Amino acid sequence: MAEQEEMMPTQDAERQGQVADGDCAETQEQALALRRPGNQDQTTDMIPVAAVNQLQQSVQQISGSGHVPIFNPKDCTFNIYQSKDDAHASHHSGHPSVDISENPPSTSQQPTTSHVASGAQGCSAPKKMKLDSPAQDVADCCEDALKSHYRGKGSFVKVLPWVGDDRKHITEIYTKLQLILGKYKVMLTSYADILQRKTKEGDLILIAVLTGLAGRGKTTLFDKIAYDWAVGSSQVLRKYKLVFLLKMHALEQSSDLVDAVFDQLLAKDVCIERGALDMFIKKSPGKVLVLLDGFDELMTTSLCESSFGSILEILSGKMLRGCTVLVSTRPSHFHRLVSEELVQEPFTHVEVMGFSRKDVIEYVNKFHIGEPDKAKGLLNKIKSSGLLSDLAASPMLLLLMCVLWQEECTLPETMSRLYHDGFSYIFQRKGLDSQGKVAKVVIEIGKVALHGLLSPDQSLSFKESDFEPSVLELALKAGILTRQRVRKRLQSHNSVQFFHKTFQEFSAAAYLQNLLEADPEEFHKILNEIMSKGARRFEYLLRFCCGDNEACTYEIMKVFQVRYQEDLSFESEMGLLALHCFFEGQSKRLPPEEFIHSFITDEIHIRGLNRDCLNSVIYFVKCVAEQTKDSGNAYLSKVHKLHVHYCTWTWFIEELAVTMCAMTNLHLVDFNSNADISADKLLRHLPNLIHKLYLAGNNLGGTAALWCMHLKQLKSLTKLDLSYCSLNGQDMKHVAESLEDLPNLGELRLNGNDLGGTAALWCMEVKQLQHLQTLYLMGCHLTEEDKNHIDESLSNLKKNGLSIWT
Repeated sequence: MAEQEEMMPTQDAERQGQVADGDCAETQEQALALRRPGNQDQTTDMIPVAAVNQLQQSVQQISGSGHVPIFNPKDCTFNIYQSKDDAHASHHSGHPSVDISENPPSTSQQPTTSHVASGAQGCSAPKKMKLDSPAQDVADCCEDALKSHYRGKGSFVKVLPWVGDDRKHITEIYTKLQLILGKYKVMLTSYADILQRKTKEGDLILIAVLTGLAGRGKTTLFDKIAYDWAVGSSQVLRKYKLVFLLKMHALEQSSDLVDAVFDQLLAKDVCIERGALDMFIKKSPGKVLVLLDGFDELMTTSLCESSFGSILEILSGKMLRGCTVLVSTRPSHFHRLVSEELVQEPFTHVEVMGFSRKDVIEYVNKFHIGEPDKAKGLLNKIKSSGLLSDLAASPMLLLLMCVLWQEECTLPETMSRLYHDGFSYIFQRKGLDSQGKVAKVVIEIGKVALHGLLSPDQSLSFKESDFEPSVLELALKAGILTRQRVRKRLQSHNSVQFFHKTFQEFSAAAYLQNLLEADPEEFHKILNEIMSKGARRFEYLLRFCCGDNEACTYEIMKVFQVRYQEDLSFESEMGLLALHCFFEGQSKRLPPEEFIHSFITDEIHIRGLNRDCLNSVIYFVKCVAEQTKDSGNAYLSKVHKLHVHYCTWTWFIEELAVTMCAMTNLHLVDFNSNADISADKLLRHLPNLIHKLYLAGNNLGGTAALWCMHLKQLKSLTKLDLSYCSLNGQDMKHVAESLEDLPNLGELRLNGNDLGGTAALWCMEVKQLQHLQTLYLMGCHLTEEDKNHIDESLSNLKKNGLSIWT
């Protein structure tokens, strides 16, 4: 029987009633299917309508309801089906006619009738019964209910508590995000591209994993997809009959898809039968799109495959293989999601990068409309800081920057300080900032927050009784906490949540900082618990805990060194997390010596890092250089080889170059493939003892006159690689002139530079390189005349053993 049926008073306590729509006309073609529970063959007998009418005669019709309750004999169930003639019920009349999906609203002029006694969401009464398509009928009704929800309440997104309005319509706040296709690093034009990706065999790729840092817009993107489906504005979404947008913070590993839909998306009194909905989904998975928001917030932290419910089994490909699934997560949980137990190839990996530089400019100008000077000032401030530029890609944090700039025309330089100022502003705006209330409230709710983060089920939802009443009231008033009525398995209760998971992590970190002073032993116990569960799972908690707190920072660095000694380097995720924490601390005290030795080694590799990582790396290296300069740079003097590849940020190269003065024993510098670098600022800081200098793959064309004079100082140089640097003939002349005084240069690589027709400009200078043994000129488009110049000018060097590769 339908799970939503209501019990009717009868003389026989074991009799039950099922409600049928009274608007359904009784005809000779209508019938009731009688199925007896326990009949293993699932035999269905047809009962004439006349017999049903006879059953109904003794039952008084419910006043004003338009529905007739039907009592069935003991152990029998009556299922009333709509006929095939009218598969699509008319849509609920209370919504604007913007739906242009596959199933447009009915144009029937018949009067609207009442729904099931308790009122159904978006489900109109059927006109005829049919015997064999209850699943289709339920899908129609569910489609109406979902679209009604996404167009209505679901289209209003709760905005951050540091702005005035509590909720805004999705169309007012959605800004197009940067979507990058995983390993290919290709910019997608819209989310539609994700849903149209195909395998080499031409099959659609049905699973997509969207990763992005906190606040980058993953949740809002999913809200927009659901809204676009509901109003029919996206062509690619029209093939889906049902779209389920589910919040994973309310799910555990055993959660069932249909149960979650009823708990999160459908009204409590909706007239939809679970079994029929489940049947439609299983029979038509290609018509279903599931959006799973926040895998990193899943209540279950230790997964057990044998306990998976249908949601995780869909992700693992064991159920509904034709169903399309988009799942979002923080990068820290990517490898937990993409694993043998869950998502496997083929799947699409998309990085949600937030705002582009152009988007940031547009957003700031819109926020400060009518105040162009303020907008310009904020944009200049963001541009001047590598960290702020990276944080501005987050829509959530950019909004906070705009709010703080509006008030003070200044911005903090770390993420911890940004959140601290944001929390203070929230309380100030609500008039709750007196007598140190901010710190007290944040620490008090932080205790609950930390317990939730560390609980086996990673609790992101709490009971009101978990908080001290006066603290709860203040936090709710400020907007840091939210309270809402939620339903799970037909039970309703008040649920308290932090506005955003980062708010919970920041509050928990404030409690931890306080705990280090109040109870150091308990602090270390909790810190070791965090590390044992996996530091990357608690990245933001650890970063916030270090925020402007030298003592916490030093203790956390010690634990990193003890637990992850083998994983600490500039190339490892764990090493970069440790450096993020050190940066947030802004400490004048260096980390433990063993920690420093893990990073500052004989040979250092830095490659392909984003701005956030590069900012933490350079902060650490500069601190080590600055604080050991009076002791002979004991750490940096041990570096012999430095490799920096695929770094597209000029500011990092320039700041790193300054610290290279402290690397007094450096003899190999490899700065290949870094796009546009300032060779002038790099070369002027190189120690004179450099033996090998590799600058291939950098755009140095037309600038040699600015930097080549620094080459003269490198008297120990034996190898120089300037391949693929876009050098022209004039550049080559400047370079060759600068190399004349280098007595040890034996190898010069110039491959891939367009030097065709220019040999006459620089051959005579190259002739002066008496110790040159190998000259590479492959791919330089040399003409026959060029080759003749080279042979003639370098004939004496060739006699001395020079090899020329063209």
